[in-house]
Amino acid sequence: MRRTIGIIGMGVSGFGVLLALSRLERVEQEKLTIVCFEDQLHFGRGIPFQEDVDLALINSPIDDISFDYREMTDFLAWLKENGYATDRDYVSRALYGRYMSERGRALIDQLGVDLVLRRVDGLTYLPKTQRWQVTVDGQVYGVIFDEIHLACGDLPPIDPYRLEGYSNYIGDPYPLKNLGQARSEAREVGLIGTGLAAVDVLKCLLSQPETTVLAFSRSNAFPTVRILADKPLHWEVMTDAKFKELCQKEYFSFSDFEALFEAELQALGFEDWASVCGTYLAPGISGINLAKNYPEQLYQLQQLASRVADWLTDLWPLMTRSDQKNYQVRYEKKIINLRNPMPEVSARTILEAGRSGRLQLLDQVTNVVAIEDGFAITVEDGKSYHVRQVVNATGYHLTLENQDKATVLLKNLLNHRLIQIDEQGGLSVLAETAQVISPRFGLLPTLFAHGELINGVIYQNNSTIKIQKIAERAIKASRR
Repeated sequence: MRRTIGIIGMGVSGFGVLLALSRLERVEQEKLTIVCFEDQLHFGRGIPFQEDVDLALINSPIDDISFDYREMTDFLAWLKENGYATDRDYVSRALYGRYMSERGRALIDQLGVDLVLRRVDGLTYLPKTQRWQVTVDGQVYGVIFDEIHLACGDLPPIDPYRLEGYSNYIGDPYPLKNLGQARSEAREVGLIGTGLAAVDVLKCLLSQPETTVLAFSRSNAFPTVRILADKPLHWEVMTDAKFKELCQKEYFSFSDFEALFEAELQALGFEDWASVCGTYLAPGISGINLAKNYPEQLYQLQQLASRVADWLTDLWPLMTRSDQKNYQVRYEKKIINLRNPMPEVSARTILEAGRSGRLQLLDQVTNVVAIEDGFAITVEDGKSYHVRQVVNATGYHLTLENQDKATVLLKNLLNHRLIQIDEQGGLSVLAETAQVISPRFGLLPTLFAHGELINGVIYQNNSTIKIQKIAERAIKASRR
């Protein structure tokens, strides 16, 4: 029987679904009609890989990122074929976007996909047949779909101090080329966040020699500096066999994780997590400097953090919410900063700004409020700092608090109770299959969500490799 599949969003997640479909047997592919929806601006690039300033770099080395995770040398090959230099470890996000668009177009042609360069603004569920109608620009699209994949990761930014709407507040700094125009009159800028997005923003702000930045976050910890080494680690405790064993269980506890993690740390030569945090990790600029002092140890810790994130893809859903919270309190922020390191070239910019006094980190910020000529940043001891402009670089996440800022499509689905926001943020899905859980209909067997939309239930679902692997699970589930 012929099936019609709709994919909404054609960035990393949408192409992940297409790649998974391309791996089906030829006889199965011939029974499919595939329709992909995306607007012209975001096609092939999504949110992260738009045309932007060259300062906005991919955060993975050029030999560790690819359109297809099964062909990890493809991006490097594309760079060489198109005459781009390959002697730098990192290139601009815009350049990666051009590569992704080109490979995406080729895959669309290969699969005979119908591409609709318009945004979807609504879905209607037909529960008797478990099929879907799609609304585009207020009009019902003339095809009934057997299966829909939500790959539209255009999520609202987090607004921790409720500053949206105030003049000189930039709630979403991307694309960074617009940030340069907006800050033309601001000399003192407050920056909310110290993660990878904040690193991007810092580089852009500091490219103007007259700008000074006051940065802050809850932890004030920057990502670690990526240590490049062609030296795979041998895992003595967190082995593949152990992982398979744990996945067969119904429950995975915080104490289970802690025992495994601490044992692997010791096998690698570390005393314990407490000593790791005291010796190799630190907030602010001090933490960045540690990369020069302990490159071998940081490399091991970064590899271990990546393994933790991979394991938790499957084990996170087996943990109780209280165990998840215990993990988040003790480990999560530092694991994220190890797993998502910054390029060394970005670290140099931050270190120089710290030395010259153009970057200051504020500890224990309690509030940020708008005043007549800018903003007042207040710290715990009552001292207040004045800045002309505030840039928010805390990232994007769909939560109960910001759902009113979601896209028209997501609001439509929320209003009709076809989707729900999970307590961890993002959409509620069945982790094993990425099938959406509706508060109205329960598990929706023909609606799947991907990428940043399910970053919550799926632990740290923000790497191209993980997104593609989850898409493969979804396509496998849809064939049952």
